[in-house]
Amino acid sequence: MRNYLDVSGHISVEGSKSILNRVLIIASYLNEPIKIYNPSNCSDITTMTDNLHKTGLKLEKLKDHWILTPQKKMKRNGELHINDSGTAYRFLIARTASIQRSKYSIKATEQLISRPIEPLLDILEKMGSSIVKQNYTLKVNGTYLNGGVYDLPADISSQFISSLLLIAPSYKNDLELFLEGDIVSRTYIDMTIKIMQDFGVIVDFDGSRIFIQAGQEYNDLSEYNIEPDFSSSCYFWALGALSKSAVSTNTIQQTSLQPDYNFLTLLKKIGARIEISKNKIEVIRNEIKGITINMRNMPDQVPTLVILALFADSKTKITNIEHLKYKESNRIEALEVELSRIGASVSYENGTLTVIPLNSIPGSVTLNSYHDHRLVMAFHILKLIFPQITITNSSSVEKSYPNFLNDIKSIKI
Repeated sequence: MRNYLDVSGHISVEGSKSILNRVLIIASYLNEPIKIYNPSNCSDITTMTDNLHKTGLKLEKLKDHWILTPQKKMKRNGELHINDSGTAYRFLIARTASIQRSKYSIKATEQLISRPIEPLLDILEKMGSSIVKQNYTLKVNGTYLNGGVYDLPADISSQFISSLLLIAPSYKNDLELFLEGDIVSRTYIDMTIKIMQDFGVIVDFDGSRIFIQAGQEYNDLSEYNIEPDFSSSCYFWALGALSKSAVSTNTIQQTSLQPDYNFLTLLKKIGARIEISKNKIEVIRNEIKGITINMRNMPDQVPTLVILALFADSKTKITNIEHLKYKESNRIEALEVELSRIGASVSYENGTLTVIPLNSIPGSVTLNSYHDHRLVMAFHILKLIFPQITITNSSSVEKSYPNFLNDIKSIKI
């Protein structure tokens, strides 16, 4: 069926939480305060800052920037509450494991504890840390980590790798990782390495082997500017791709460390028109074409692409997304089940998610978001087209984009 959406507007999104989370871990190693411009106030970042504060990192929020002040001595014990933040969970396990003579308890939700973590724990323990899982709590005893040579599965989560990279100054000896399997979200590893280089730590990565020389320390920088969160921008770019009028978001440059910046390339492939200027990215509809695409490096935007595919001229096939089963929800199953409620055909078979364009207008239905922020935001694109749709637990957007509901209401219809 043809899309008849006609909306317009400009949205300014906060800084990238993926970049900021990495900078926060690095800041805990610095000797001097650092100013952070364009930070994010989402709950994932709050979880990270609250818990890093318990290890000794001080945060001061001013009108247009934050000041992060590391302490001379990190705290040796504490109880961290991670809630449902996967990034904070993995990064803080590694960070606390690297604090010498420390004892930390890390508490998380049942859903988060059930997600894969063993490969990361295994290497940290081999390097000298002691980590014990007790129900929904990890007991982490930190130490001066040995470094060494290890094989690491790379086909589950790139955050295992980023966690081990970010604590580079904590290794007694060189660290060498041989990555096994097809790398999930490699672009997030590239992001981690680039940010580390910004702070003076060099990582050698050839695609399957990572090498970090021991003895490196992060350089003190006076400030760091966080680029806009393009994962958040994608929902408004998608609206532009469906609309007769343009929708735009803010930018500070024409390239990005963030993998989801490449969603613009995807939009061009399906037929959208893109215009990028010094401080604005504008998207407007052309004809939307069905495509076959590998989304291994942009997993968070699979729900967004599926919504777009419902209005394409032919079916869309999405491959290499097995790891979506281990996100805040089983996103593959959720998309199949929930979109069937509006009469859509979305099916996963033999590693491929196939989306058939809608051929009728849905009735009044309720879509379950499974408390998954990415599903909430993707489903709200659909709700702008079909206002009769209701979405459960929309407040879940607090995790990554607390102002999303206000921003999408500001779009002019």
